[in-house]
Amino acid sequence: MKDRYPLLLIAVFLGMLLVPLRTLALDPTAIEESFYGRGYLISLTANLRLKIGDRVFPKVIVGDDGWLIFTGEGDIQDYQKAEAFTDEELAIFRADLDALSANYAARGITFLVVVVPNKNTIYPERVPSQIAVIGRESRLEQVTSYLRAHGQTQILDLRPALTAAKGEHELYYASDTHWNGYGAYLTYSAILTELQKTFPKLAPRPASDFKIVEREPETLDLAANIGTTLLPESKIQFVPQFDQRTNYKSISLGGRRLMFSYNADASLPDLVMYYDSFFFTVNPLLGEHFHQGAFIQNYSGGGLWNLSWVDERQPDIVIIEFNERYLEDLPTFISPSR
Repeated sequence: MKDRYPLLLIAVFLGMLLVPLRTLALDPTAIEESFYGRGYLISLTANLRLKIGDRVFPKVIVGDDGWLIFTGEGDIQDYQKAEAFTDEELAIFRADLDALSANYAARGITFLVVVVPNKNTIYPERVPSQIAVIGRESRLEQVTSYLRAHGQTQILDLRPALTAAKGEHELYYASDTHWNGYGAYLTYSAILTELQKTFPKLAPRPASDFKIVEREPETLDLAANIGTTLLPESKIQFVPQFDQRTNYKSISLGGRRLMFSYNADASLPDLVMYYDSFFFTVNPLLGEHFHQGAFIQNYSGGGLWNLSWVDERQPDIVIIEFNERYLEDLPTFISPSR
């Protein structure tokens, strides 16, 4: 394969000749639109690199059997336990969460915080051994243990359930940062099991109530990030096999996905849920269990949202979900003045 690199360089050079010189001189950002065959050349380069054994790509490391490890946005630092919260930062977590929890409790609102573990956290054995763990505790481990010892608000820790189930099914996609349908279902079940302590009607449906569907293979986010077409993967979805009584409406607002659900059963609680992309597949499962639900995407290109939807909707339950690698943003989300 290495002897084909000169041919690749010639192809790149010829492609560059097709970019108008005025584009290069006047508007460099337009190269992406003007570079004929750019996508093909990127995938050709990435595919060649994979075939000759390259493993290190921007924000991605290639593990065994096409397992892609995300290294961006602090994800690999979380795995290595290379960064830690200070005692002051942990105290801020506790103070902000407890204050918000007390505020909601006084208004009759049940409050739940859910942190989605990074893929590397659930599958540390899939990370190449050359990437060493250098710290004692990850930031997620710090926060959960600190709140358990000092706080009134607990984080729903999904790690035990996901770790226990990963021997039966893979829970995250090999070529994506996100979990698959199995991971989404386990999370849905864990959330309702926790809420059922306060709302007995919120019993999760058994997995047998769903049909597991594998979609046509496609290029998922980490594979797309490195530009390869060699690692297509089938998305897995849990499709309900029961009569659904909830209606959904989705809108886009400022680059965010908002979903609203309605179930005619007024005996069910109302929900406001703040979520990120991990819950695109979880929210439709949860929606069946609530009278009215508002699912607000808290991350977008415009930054964090705020908690104004709680005042607007006056729900029975508020859930705030954050991914592990964004955990440091949780206090800012709760108390924007910080």
